[in-house]
Formats: sequence, structure tokens, C-alpha cells
Amino acid sequence: MNRKYLFFIIFSVFLLKSSTAHSLEFKCSFEEVHSNGTINQGVVLFKNKKLRYEYDSPNLFIIFINDNKQFFFDKKNKLLKPIKQNLELINSIMDLAKLYPNIPLQINKKGIDIKVELSEINSFIKRISIDSKRAKLSLYLKNCDLEKPINNIFFNEDPIFYLN
Repeated sequence: MNRKYLFFIIFSVFLLKSSTAHSLEFKCSFEEVHSNGTINQGVVLFKNKKLRYEYDSPNLFIIFINDNKQFFFDKKNKLLKPIKQNLELINSIMDLAKLYPNIPLQINKKGIDIKVELSEINSFIKRISIDSKRAKLSLYLKNCDLEKPINNIFFNEDPIFYLN
């Protein structure tokens, strides 16, 4: 679970910083593919410095980022906790994210190799891969909707409003 959490933090900071210069709003299905063969699927919502990263599995979790507040919701045990880990890593990734949308397709900073692939259809992110000592995995974004507005209610961590 630490690897999933680390990748989520990297991905979310990457996207959150993009909203400072651009009004980016989207909903995508995602698929995480870990180096050990584990695959997890879910949905990611993003709007105005708010992010919801939700795994489909009822045994996993939802992560909410609202401005500078970060929360982890354990779906199985119905527990909400503030996130206080990996802050040093978050700050280094935030520095890289300032380059969005004109980021290089490959970035290496502090031992973390990040590769970005863009979709040929809409030039939006298709794949992000992370290669570091702590995590080796890829995140594929699929069926992204960049046009439909997202209701702010889905970014609330208390109470939680479910997508389906």
C-alpha cells in the first residue's frame, strides 16, 4: 500500500500545480500497473486544486486533496485520516509540476525518474511512469472527460458523496 500511496502523491501534486496556471478540470478512469504485476483501477477527479483519487476495490481507499489539506479514507473500515507522510517528496515533485503543461517527457530529480506520455488524440496525459527506489509503476489515464463540469460535492471528505 505504501507504493500506491507514494505514486498517488506524485500524481496528485503533478496535477494540482497545473491548476495554478490553467483551469484544468477532468474525470478519468485510471489503471495503476505496479512492477510486481499488481493492477488497480479506479477514478480520478480534478478541479481547481481539488483532487479525488478513488480505487474501485471496496478494500482500498479514496484520497482527497482540497487546497493544502490531504485526507485518506479507508473504504473498508470507514475511517478518515489526515495525510502527513512523504511531505519532502511532495515538495520536490511540486517544483517539477510548475512546468505543466509544457513539462519535458522525461524528468529525473532526486533519484525519481518520471516519464510522461501524451495522447495523440487530445494531447492530454495518457501515461505517467515512476521509477524510484520506493516505487516502480505506471498510471494509465483512460476515458478522460475534459468538457463536463464536476460537482464540488464529490471533493468533500466529510461527508463523503459516492460517485455511483
